[in-house]
Amino acid sequence: MATTTAVTTQAKQDFLQAKHCFNAVVSKTSDTHTSVTIDNMGNVTGISVGMAVTGSGVAANTVVARILSATSVEVSKATTTTVSATSITFTADAFKLALIKVAPTGTYGAASVNYSDITGNSDEVSGTGYTAGGVALTNSTPTTSGTTAFTDFADVSWSSASFSTTACMIYNTTQRGETVNRAISTHDFGGTQTVSSGTFTLVFPTPDASNAILRIA
Repeated sequence: MATTTAVTTQAKQDFLQAKHCFNAVVSKTSDTHTSVTIDNMGNVTGISVGMAVTGSGVAANTVVARILSATSVEVSKATTTTVSATSITFTADAFKLALIKVAPTGTYGAASVNYSDITGNSDEVSGTGYTAGGVALTNSTPTTSGTTAFTDFADVSWSSASFSTTACMIYNTTQRGETVNRAISTHDFGGTQTVSSGTFTLVFPTPDASNAILRIA
């Protein structure tokens, strides 16, 4: 079987259902009021509904429920303190990248739905320096150029590694929909890539409207 480079059909539907948030982590100097309002931010740029919220007096498992204005948000749980000019951190979904082995038994591409597609076929890479599940990705807040919206991730590496791979899957480990580990995209490397007792680095394409790893035109 083989892998093709594609954004999964499921992910395209998920985008319209707000089941993924690619924003980078942002921190805002804010005020809390022992309520569900966090305000007096300089701006709410980079904040979206559903992002996790942490900081002084913020209850566990709090998320952004609503954007109230250009300087304030409503959160899902009331804060436990009234504080001025405190740092509040907003974190989007957590994405990972799993490597697919040489000569996989499964087929991966637009029809893929979940990281479990790979594990169910025993098609994930194994070898020195590689951990099942792959590696965590660092988000970059989506942007636009012309009529194209795109996003990017920081390059990733496996050190002291020995394995071979032909492709990968990007998937979302945060549960916004019915299941966790929903597939975003699959990527064929154009042939077998091998590392032997060294560092394997996956370099993402230039983050622009023509080359970024994920683009909507």
